[in-house]
Amino acid sequence: MSCRSSASFWKSHVLVAVTLYLAIVDATATCTVDTPDSIPPGYTSYLQKDASVNLYYVRRDNATGPTVVLLHGWPQNWASWYRVMRLFPSSYDVIAVNLRGVSPSNAPSTGYTKAIMARDIRALLNSLNLRKVHLVGHDIGGMVSYAFAVQYPKRALSLTIIDVPLPGTPAFDQVNVDPRAWHFGFNAAKEFPEALTTGRESFFYSKFMRELSGGPDALTPQEIRVSVNAYSVPSTAHAGFEWYRAFAQDAEDNKEFAEREKLTLPVLALTGSILSPEPYVFFMMQDLAKNVSGHSIDSGHFIPEEAPEQLVKLVTAFLPK
Repeated sequence: MSCRSSASFWKSHVLVAVTLYLAIVDATATCTVDTPDSIPPGYTSYLQKDASVNLYYVRRDNATGPTVVLLHGWPQNWASWYRVMRLFPSSYDVIAVNLRGVSPSNAPSTGYTKAIMARDIRALLNSLNLRKVHLVGHDIGGMVSYAFAVQYPKRALSLTIIDVPLPGTPAFDQVNVDPRAWHFGFNAAKEFPEALTTGRESFFYSKFMRELSGGPDALTPQEIRVSVNAYSVPSTAHAGFEWYRAFAQDAEDNKEFAEREKLTLPVLALTGSILSPEPYVFFMMQDLAKNVSGHSIDSGHFIPEEAPEQLVKLVTAFLPK
């Protein structure tokens, strides 16, 4: 092989190698942007300041339309809404919040009743000069959303509550004896959950999420990893268990709330049909609100991740224009 042909040979191979490297880098960058452990394009993350409990939140940039507040469940954080946030029409000001206790939100030693957690949301909205909002809550976030709507009815434009029974209702009593809700009692036990799950977070949280999803592939490994990473922080794990330890007081609070006049704002009640063939959230909310519409979604419990397109379609069609 001549020097010239040798140089040409190596030059061509170097070009191929560089081209492949750039393609891999570009693909990796694309994946990084579109995963639930990154901030969605067009959104920015913030940490509230100067409140008694400062909350972490992710908000759409330069939004001027109606505000939609997304509240997550257990064992999750704001990123459970990642796909919903990407799909939500740009005409809405979308804010996904980490609830009290979920790092980097503050994790105080007390105050995990849903009535108190609703006050955190009110304080956040006050700091953002937001007077009225649409509430969308899944699981524990649904409990907080209801507590907000019933305590501050002039601040809530609508309520969407997703796949959760409210403590103090017949629906909760029925779900509480379902073997699939074993975590209600386990999480509420004093000290045992922390002692038994520390160091075994990957098994505990991933096993739980797969069991309550709509199938073995309903959640991506990335979505499960986000939850495992979030709740591997000891203060976050402890706060999550405190949410369940507060259920007894939540039940008392909700019974008192139910004695008031029914909610008059529009309510959308959604149930995942794979685990719950009956639309129990709709039936529950009919006892608590006057203007309720309900749907069952072909999904397991984790509707925001499992069926984001259908969820966004239903919520945007429901929101008052």
